[in-house]
Amino acid sequence: MTQLCRFNPDGIQAFVRVMQQARVGGKISTPLPFLNDRSFAEPVEGDLEIQLLSFSTRGELAAHLSPVLEQVRSPDLMRDTGLWAWLSAAFLDSVCPADRSGVRHPQADYRHIPTNDWRHFYRHLVRGPVRIYRLFESDPARAAIVLCQSPAKPGDFVEQLCSRQERITNPAIIEVANRLYFDGVTGRPKRGSAPNSPKPGTLRRYTSTLDQLDLTYDLYSMTADDLITVLPNEFGRYLV
Repeated sequence: MTQLCRFNPDGIQAFVRVMQQARVGGKISTPLPFLNDRSFAEPVEGDLEIQLLSFSTRGELAAHLSPVLEQVRSPDLMRDTGLWAWLSAAFLDSVCPADRSGVRHPQADYRHIPTNDWRHFYRHLVRGPVRIYRLFESDPARAAIVLCQSPAKPGDFVEQLCSRQERITNPAIIEVANRLYFDGVTGRPKRGSAPNSPKPGTLRRYTSTLDQLDLTYDLYSMTADDLITVLPNEFGRYLV
């Protein structure tokens, strides 16, 4: 167990330097040495602790963090930059695992250092899944299609369904996507359901169809069953 903290500005800059080091092939060991250094981080709520584990899916990571974060008194938890940056650093083995040669590949900073620009808001590798988990906390299984991926590689379903607030905050849209494309046996998206081109019944056809339906229907007022009834027949193949 380790004390839950948030980075101060010096801690964030130290983490940025770690990401830069990784990008040029530097091998980063965990836990990071400054994770609980009071020069770089301050305790959250004084006595909250969290266990640093590795997780194979976004949903597992979010389920682990959510009970602890519920105890954090923050006026705007989702915009607590220091906290989310610290959590990314603390769970680096999940969100930026080392490859076989021991090198990590962090990609863009916004995946680890949160930004309030909505174009990248949902792309933070810890805040993103936690936000979805909390939106669907009464039954997170309804959002499995955007929680089943590796924490380090969210993939196309997350990009297509979470990039716009009117989609990810609409339970019907996410639940229907889950019914269409999530394979409950494998715990993964169904094979062939997210090709790069918008083939009939697939993910990109679903999102473009939502844009069309939004011109006629109040999608926020619809249940998942309501939404399924107005989808074109091409989606029937994925409902079996």
